[in-house]
Amino acid sequence: MAMQKKRVDPSLKREVFVRDHLAGYRTALAIRRTFLSYLRTALAFFGGGLAMVKFSGHPLVTLFGWLFLPVGIVILAQGVITNIKMNRDVQAEEKKTEEAERANM
Repeated sequence: MAMQKKRVDPSLKREVFVRDHLAGYRTALAIRRTFLSYLRTALAFFGGGLAMVKFSGHPLVTLFGWLFLPVGIVILAQGVITNIKMNRDVQAEEKKTEEAERANM
């Protein structure tokens, strides 16, 4: 399937640029929001586990507290890895888009 070169009305170029530019901002903000969600969840698990270990006298609750601590660390690590991957993917896509726009000019 051959790629067809689309003709864009010159008056619409500005509108298309603004829409695409704002879409990039929305994507960046969504990535940040997702990372902050991972961070919040990791802190909740870590803080909850620490509170269970420190303030509980029941052995079962203390055991759950000790289990929550590494789970919080794993969630934080997963969030960092996901954030790095998403940022790389977005940058790669932006680079492809810029190269395609240069080729179309």
